[in-house]
Amino acid sequence: MKAWQWQAPEKLRLVELPRPVPKRNEALIRVEAVGVCGSDIHYFLEGAIGENRLTAPTVLGHEYAGIVEELGADADPALLGKRVAVEPGIPCRRCEWCRKGRYNLCTSLFFPGGPGSDGAVCEYIAVDHEFCFPVPGTMSAGTAAMVEPAAVAVHTAELAQLRPGDTAAIFGLGVIGLLTARMLQCCGAARVLAADILPYRVEAARLYGIQEVFCNRKGSIKEGGASAVGWIQEMTERRGVDVAFDCTNSADGLALACAAARRGGRVVLTGISGNEMDPLPVSIARRRELCLQWCRRFVHNYPATLDYIQSGKLDVDSLITHVFSFDEAPDAFALTSAYGDGVLKASIEW
Repeated sequence: MKAWQWQAPEKLRLVELPRPVPKRNEALIRVEAVGVCGSDIHYFLEGAIGENRLTAPTVLGHEYAGIVEELGADADPALLGKRVAVEPGIPCRRCEWCRKGRYNLCTSLFFPGGPGSDGAVCEYIAVDHEFCFPVPGTMSAGTAAMVEPAAVAVHTAELAQLRPGDTAAIFGLGVIGLLTARMLQCCGAARVLAADILPYRVEAARLYGIQEVFCNRKGSIKEGGASAVGWIQEMTERRGVDVAFDCTNSADGLALACAAARRGGRVVLTGISGNEMDPLPVSIARRRELCLQWCRRFVHNYPATLDYIQSGKLDVDSLITHVFSFDEAPDAFALTSAYGDGVLKASIEW
């Protein structure tokens, strides 16, 4: 089969790899669509996310959907021929965290598109059948692949323990930030304030139904009224918001979210800076007695996410701004890494 393989920073190469043979509990997926994620871009540009480093040629991509073409002996026969959204992280089911139901924290989690684990920018991939979720025949492959980032937003909102009437602030208006904002609206947030450093993302947020948006060209929390934090404090009469979210890919996101939260508030950290260590504003967090909650992808969220998308409550289609063919995969990665042409989500489809 054909696959696009990361060889070195900013270098993808088209290669021939053996077509996988499904194990007893696996489904063989003919991949139809792969979304390019921010974490993919860290690997594409730097070959690493924190301590996780690519040390060998690797096929990237973990947001994917496709058609089940073959099944192992113990896999669910009802999946054959179905289009499925695939939950990418496959847990061991044996460790302490799996047994407690928090399989996203599995100590032996297989996650495609990272060190030692080929991903989905290829023609076929074999995956545990229990992590294949059939989608309606009317749902496109590109939409089905968007279930993965949407599930991150669903889990992010879940971790926030949002109460109806709460106010919220979001830093970073890429796909995860936009989907999180929509989820907060679904969960009864009284007000969602949002900020980004890119003007086209601010405009995209307004079109997506987020009206109170700030273009924070300078990300430092020390810039007072000129910064997004100053704007949020002004908009909340110096109180701050009940819950603040870091959905950026910057080390500044954590500090910005802490600075925007009220005393006794909550901060959810979903963004991935790519660094092994980021500074924490200890003084602000301590004096305000903030509750900081990191987000690790999602857990048990795919069924609910599919319901949100199918019901129309969670719009993912409008976030796919660019579609590339399989042969154009390097262009999808290059455009996304450069934030070019107003890109939100680049989808590779074939």
